[in-house]
Amino acid sequence: MPYTKLWSKIPVTIAFSLLITAGSSLLAATAEELIERQTGNNPFSGQFCDYTSFQASVVGDRLLMFGGNLTIDKGANSKEKRELEPGFQFFSMFLNETFQATASVSEYLRREPDPAAEKRIASMRDGGAYSYNGDIYFYGGQQLFNAGDDDLIYKCTPTSRDIAWNSAAINGNVRRTITKGASVDASSENKGFYFGGQNIIAKGSDDAQADRVLNGTLSNNLIVVSFSSGKQEFTNITASASRSRPLAQSNLLFVPAGKEGILVNLGGDDGTGDGAWEDLQVFDIGSSTWFNQRTRGNLTSGNSRYPGPGTCSVVQSDGNNHFIYVYGGSNRAPGQSQLAILTIPTFQWFTVSKRSYPSKVNAQCQLVGERQMLILGGRSSNGRGDCGGNSFLEILDISSLDIVSTFPNSNPFTPPPLVRTASNSSNPLDGWTDPELQGLYEVQYQTFGQRNRESKSEKGPIIGGVVGGVAGVLILGIIAVFFIMRSHRKKSTRDVKEAVAEVKRNNAAQPFLGQPSPAFISGEYPNAYPHGHPPSQSYKDDYIVEAPANPAPVELPPSTPAMRPTELPS
Repeated sequence: MPYTKLWSKIPVTIAFSLLITAGSSLLAATAEELIERQTGNNPFSGQFCDYTSFQASVVGDRLLMFGGNLTIDKGANSKEKRELEPGFQFFSMFLNETFQATASVSEYLRREPDPAAEKRIASMRDGGAYSYNGDIYFYGGQQLFNAGDDDLIYKCTPTSRDIAWNSAAINGNVRRTITKGASVDASSENKGFYFGGQNIIAKGSDDAQADRVLNGTLSNNLIVVSFSSGKQEFTNITASASRSRPLAQSNLLFVPAGKEGILVNLGGDDGTGDGAWEDLQVFDIGSSTWFNQRTRGNLTSGNSRYPGPGTCSVVQSDGNNHFIYVYGGSNRAPGQSQLAILTIPTFQWFTVSKRSYPSKVNAQCQLVGERQMLILGGRSSNGRGDCGGNSFLEILDISSLDIVSTFPNSNPFTPPPLVRTASNSSNPLDGWTDPELQGLYEVQYQTFGQRNRESKSEKGPIIGGVVGGVAGVLILGIIAVFFIMRSHRKKSTRDVKEAVAEVKRNNAAQPFLGQPSPAFISGEYPNAYPHGHPPSQSYKDDYIVEAPANPAPVELPPSTPAMRPTELPS
């Protein structure tokens, strides 16, 4: 049948719906601009020293690490051992492999290819990385060059064959210009969060203040990134200083409590060297409300009252009890070799110090499996003449509280004896600072997917009631028709049956259709560099000698064969 005749037979409402669907699909396809596609990776062959201010995210069975400052050990014959690696850093670890953390770093760490120099992709330190539907979105951080891209973020799509980079726009009156904040990926809610940090970033990678917390520049805004198919929405939530004080380099953690989960913000630096340790900041996602909660316990670390900024954290749950593990810390000094554990809902601190614990500051922590906390990178010493015996990877068993070497461990998590007694209570030892927080905690948490399925199942009885009502009307109609036909004996029984059948046909021709989804239209994305790409610049690091100029890495030719091992499906 010719297309014109076929189209003429489609009802107008359906045709209009098809046009909207096709238009929205086209817009979704063009909304993100492909910047570059990379192939190939190799084992890391350098002599690791320090790795700080980078971002980490898990996609499927692969842990990816981006950006930051990497220093290489130049060897004993060099006057100053540390040398800053130029260019954009991009590493990966496959979490479905068995390895020993004590082995050479090349056994488990792979170096991904650098994005092309002229693209300037995600070449940053600090910031947040959020995983959704196989993609990684980047927000915040300091670009290592003069970039005019405050309205753009970058998106990375790693597959078993290659890595595709795309740009994406920011909406909701949110700018990318923020650094030294705290980020958390709440994947069970399809959301990412970024709190606080500095809202003034020195443009140019060679600024001497680039790695310092600057007084008077701290923010207490919470940026919320909500993900759904084909789009991401940004929201800026400003809190009052009495509920949420401005902090830099704090730890933001997602805890599965309350209707939609809560965020716990702790540690960091408020510009005076103190952070949120005794009084924590708690954010309820469902109501977008900040609360405060006082803690109890001793957090003394060495000569300091608190661990200080530069810590890294993970959270693990056992029923309604939640345990936050905070490792290392004490920025601008040799890293702490201490572990602090916060129990929720008792909000009590415990500290653990062991000789086997390595000193770390500004590391990244990731919970893999149920009981292994990977402590990645970081710095162990401020001495320019040595690397401090630092190791790229340490593995902490959060049940036994021991540093272990074998990865992975598939055993289930059990709370360590140290905190088991505290987890028997359902209330803070000193009571609830905000009574509303108690009622929030008593609500059983369900993931976004669980709430969605429950919402759909609740519609069944409603639809059943509607159908039942229609059936009742139909029966009444049949009875009415019957009596009408009876009063008009000119009508035959055959006429009644035909009338009832017509009612049924009319009812069947109008099914219960869901409301069509609206099309989400996005504007065209602006050019990140309307006046051309700025020249490469060198930059300084507070802890090492001045870095060499940042040369443009050679872009891989298109014919380079893929060397990536086959990735297991997530």
